Amino acid sequence: MSRTLLLIEFIALIFTFVNGTHFLGGTITWHHLNSLDTGSPIAFVITQTYSWTWSAAPCTSSNIATSVAVPVSTNYNGISNKLNCVLNCVTATGYVAPGIWPDCTDASTVQNTTAAQRSDIVYVPRNADFIGAFASSAWHSLATNSAAGWSIASRVELTPRSDNGLYNNAPVATVMSPINIPQYQPTAIHIPVGDDDGDTLRGRWSSGTTECGDVCPPGSLPSGTLIFPNCTIIITGTNVDDCLSFYSSIEEFISPSSTTPLSSIPVQFLIHVVAPPSCSILPQVYELSQQSCIPITAGQTFTSCLIAINDCDASVSIIDISTLSFAEMDKSNIIKQDSMTYYKILS
Repeated sequence: MSRTLLLIEFIALIFTFVNGTHFLGGTITWHHLNSLDTGSPIAFVITQTYSWTWSAAPCTSSNIATSVAVPVSTNYNGISNKLNCVLNCVTATGYVAPGIWPDCTDASTVQNTTAAQRSDIVYVPRNADFIGAFASSAWHSLATNSAAGWSIASRVELTPRSDNGLYNNAPVATVMSPINIPQYQPTAIHIPVGDDDGDTLRGRWSSGTTECGDVCPPGSLPSGTLIFPNCTIIITGTNVDDCLSFYSSIEEFISPSSTTPLSSIPVQFLIHVVAPPSCSILPQVYELSQQSCIPITAGQTFTSCLIAINDCDASVSIIDISTLSFAEMDKSNIIKQDSMTYYKILS
C-alpha cells in the first residue's frame, strides 16, 4: 500500500484543514525608513505576515505572481480590520492604523493553507513607544477552545538607541503553520529569528489578552511544554488530531546582560498532533543556489529549484513542498523526477 509524506522546508509534516474556522497564525515586524532621521514624525515600515485556510482565503498562482490581495470568501468580514494601537497610544499621536488584509505570497490546495504579507509606511512622533495589535476571532478549532479569538501584537519603540544614537529595528521571525508533531514523542521546534542590529534575542510565552486573546500559553499547551530563550520549544502531544495554539513573543536586548527589551514581535502558529509516521526519516531539502550570491539586473527573472529527497522507501511519496516567500515569487506545482527526488521551480 502506498503511503504519503507531506513536507515543508523546516519541519517534516503538515496536514489538511477543512472549512470552519480559518486563522492559522502570523507575525508582525517593523523597521525604520531612515535610522539617521532626526525629525518628527518618524517614518517606519510595518510588515504583517499571516496564514489562513486556503478555503477561506483562496490565493492562486496568478494572485501570487502579481501581488494581488488575498481573495476573501463571503463568510469572512475581517477584511476591514486594522492594526490598531491598543496600549500607550498617547505616545503615538498621528498613528493611522494600517489594514491587515495582505497580498498573496504562498498557497497550497493540498494543505488548504494560504500565506500572505503586506508592508505599510506609518508615521509617529519621535520617542513613540506603543503596542499595535490585530484582534479578531475564528482561530482554527483548538483542543482547548473550539471558538477562540486571537490577538497578535507588536511593541514599537522609536527612542534612539543608547549605544549608537540610531533608531532600532525590530527582530524578524519566520512563521509556517501548521506544524505536525508525532504523538507521545518530545519534539523540539526552533523558531527562525534574526535581527539587523545584531541584538540579543530571547523568546518568552506571550501573556495577557493583548498578546494572546482567548488562549494563552502555557495553559493552551500540553503539561510540561517548555520555551527556551533561544526561541526553541519542547512539546509532547498526547492526543491525535489535537490542534494547539502556540503564542510567543520575541524580545530584543541591547546586550546579553540587559533585562530591558528594546521591542517585541509576536510569533503565532498551530501545532497539530499526529500518529507517529511509519518512516521517521525526514526528507532532505535543498535549494540549488543555496548560500551562493548570484547577481541579476533589475527586471531580470531569476529561476531556481527547491529539491526534496525522499530517504524513505519508494512506498512513501512527497505530495507537496510548502514555502514562505517574499512578494511575487512564483512556484510551480511539485514535480516528481523519480521515486526519491521531487522539486519545485522558483522564479
